[in-house]
Amino acid sequence: MTLSSPGMVEVALLTPFRVVLAGLAVATVAVPAAVCAQDPAPFPTTTFAEGATSASIGSGAVTATITMVGDGRSAVPVLTVTTDGVAVLEVAGVGSGYDFPTTEATIAEIDPGNDTPEVVFTSYSGGAHCCTTVIVAEALGEAWVAVPVGDFDGGGDYLHDLDGDGLAESGVVDNRFLYQFDCYACSAAPLTVLTVRDGNLVDVSTARRYFNAHAEWLAELEAAVDPAERWSARGFLAGWLGAKVRVGEGAAAWAELIDHWDYASDPGESTCVTGGEPENCAAADLKMYAFPQRVRLFLETNGYRF
Repeated sequence: MTLSSPGMVEVALLTPFRVVLAGLAVATVAVPAAVCAQDPAPFPTTTFAEGATSASIGSGAVTATITMVGDGRSAVPVLTVTTDGVAVLEVAGVGSGYDFPTTEATIAEIDPGNDTPEVVFTSYSGGAHCCTTVIVAEALGEAWVAVPVGDFDGGGDYLHDLDGDGLAESGVVDNRFLYQFDCYACSAAPLTVLTVRDGNLVDVSTARRYFNAHAEWLAELEAAVDPAERWSARGFLAGWLGAKVRVGEGAAAWAELIDHWDYASDPGESTCVTGGEPENCAAADLKMYAFPQRVRLFLETNGYRF
């Protein structure tokens, strides 16, 4: 798997997974071969040709058109969805403040509960470590709706068929881990799998059918960390524990951390045991926790239980 960050060589492949690994700057990680193998062909995607301000892509009765509205750095990309030539939805993306914002539209089958494919609309806002805004447009009954998916690092290609069932999912990292225990460039995060059902965003990360995707992701995290920092890199260890929980190995990973952690050099930090910020915590809920106890509290508070 190839890594990329500012000042490093570019990756050969864009991916839906964007992560920060211990000892690296912002890193883009190529999709593991086992995950790539689930995609028999790329999803139909369009973006602006050089000098153009509109572009379209069609699949069956559905056509997605992206258009720049406004001038210069105030311009905003807008998605228009048409079915059988009739406009059914218009939704604005985000402007980047650049002369030519980055945006694209992709048509893919995501929700099996309707008769038409969905349209994934991305637009890049610019800024440090951020952000591509992702919106999914889908037919809901007689109408079309825009479902906000979120803001993610990276420039696009968030769709892959991660379980080989013919439906696309978005594979992204859990941004809650970044900055939580170390700097952004010193952190790692587990994989999160998102989809859309009946007009709602659904987190399907814990579904058994995504086990292989999580296992591949975990292997990449473990291969990327410097062995000399393996048991001291807090940002890595937090993301690694989360990834271990995803594959059902959280308890064993926790035991390993306890065995290897240097408690003598960790005096602990004031921690709110209810999961809030210490400055807003009741005195009775403030405890001095070493890193292993703090990371376990964080994991359990955010649904990573083992």
